[in-house]
Amino acid sequence: MNAYSYEQAAAFRRIVDEAKDKHNISDVVARRAKVTKAGREKVSLCLFHQERSPSLRLNDAKGTYHCFGCGASGDIVSLVMHAERLDFRRAVEWLAGANLPWVDPAERVKAAQEEEAERQAAIQRAQAVWYSAALCDETPAEAYARSRGITMPLPPSFRFGMTPAWYDDDTGECGPNVPALLAAVAIEGQPYPVGLQRIFIQPDGSAKADMAKPKRSLGHIKGGAVRVTCRSKDTPHEVIVTEGPEDALSLAQELPGREVWACLGTALMIEAQYPARIRSIVIAAQNDEPGRAAADKAAEGLRTRGFDVRIMYPADGYKDWNDQLRGIRS
Repeated sequence: MNAYSYEQAAAFRRIVDEAKDKHNISDVVARRAKVTKAGREKVSLCLFHQERSPSLRLNDAKGTYHCFGCGASGDIVSLVMHAERLDFRRAVEWLAGANLPWVDPAERVKAAQEEEAERQAAIQRAQAVWYSAALCDETPAEAYARSRGITMPLPPSFRFGMTPAWYDDDTGECGPNVPALLAAVAIEGQPYPVGLQRIFIQPDGSAKADMAKPKRSLGHIKGGAVRVTCRSKDTPHEVIVTEGPEDALSLAQELPGREVWACLGTALMIEAQYPARIRSIVIAAQNDEPGRAAADKAAEGLRTRGFDVRIMYPADGYKDWNDQLRGIRS
């Protein structure tokens, strides 16, 4: 490539960068769909498939989008390419001339730094709770598991701890300590948990705590999962994923030797970071209409990522896998 061609390429890259930095991705989507806030991010109905509830996640600080329904993801240029049916160069030109609110680049950098700082603080809080917790043996956490029909030894991804029922980041205040079964959320390639699922329980572990929300996450759970059992010798390229820790423990008990994860939500199955060895994913879904619809949507999203996906359900009459383990019909 000659000097002139290098200059042309550099000039075009500057145009691309300026086009990306000029507008919020949410403002592009707002031309076609209603956008609402969801924490530091925003959500809307997906532009690329029909749906009734919003599953398109928008991050203005990073300039990215991801649909939990169909798996579509990318940056602001790829969004314009697909939404407006343009090639790359025309999408950049479209952004350069779009009649949209302008964004101060310094504000975007500041927002990204604040988001990352909040993320790290949340992870550190979760890790502090985890490392102060105890093994489950002979604790209320073990008693709770036994009350749910789980007789297998609880794996190392579970601990017992006393943890505040709530945190208020604005005031720095937190609620009273409540006993909880803690499930560590891990991300591929990271040696330490990045988040926790806390199941608040009675002091004797006989049942969940009498609270409006007896389950609360802590830290950063997006992209991670509770690894109830690890790599399988017989099926090393397949993992079974389900929603909650109790269902995952039930599956691990009923299917010894299989790799089982709890993704803490069907939509989060699409976001999970799977090892390169994983080729097949089995969604262990809930056996009701919302559960079946959510599983179908997750399967669609995972297939767009190149996985072989199948769905399995509890036997007729059982809503979830823990109900089936205990013989409790809905």
